[in-house]
Amino acid sequence: MTRRMRLVLMMGTVSLGLLAQRSLRAQACQDDEAMVTDYKKSITELAATVKTESLENFEKAYHRKSCLTKLTLSVGIVGGAVDCFDKAAQDPATPKEQADTYKAKRDGYTKLKDKVTHYRDALKPVEAAKDAKALIEKIDLSD
Repeated sequence: MTRRMRLVLMMGTVSLGLLAQRSLRAQACQDDEAMVTDYKKSITELAATVKTESLENFEKAYHRKSCLTKLTLSVGIVGGAVDCFDKAAQDPATPKEQADTYKAKRDGYTKLKDKVTHYRDALKPVEAAKDAKALIEKIDLSD
């Protein structure tokens, strides 16, 4: 009888550990998604602000450097989300339907990462404020 109790207790502990690990991974991906959403919103708001301001105000507010910094940080954050969803989709404990959802999210974030990288790489070498302002005004991170 004691062997059965130990076996049941051990199996229960292992099951809880696996469920907790899956739950932590899902929570980590949700955290990454929230950060991506926040940065995306911040960059979009900055682009909208740049559209309405004069070139002089654009230069005074250091919006070129601010946007470049946000784009650079965003590349890393979106990359983290891509990695998280990739790991979650490849986890053998993940149900097929959930894995398909994770793969779709990974693909969407991969496209977003490519977009953000493109904008960052286009803005990086630009020195003239007028050209930088024009590039920032064209930023569109919508799907």
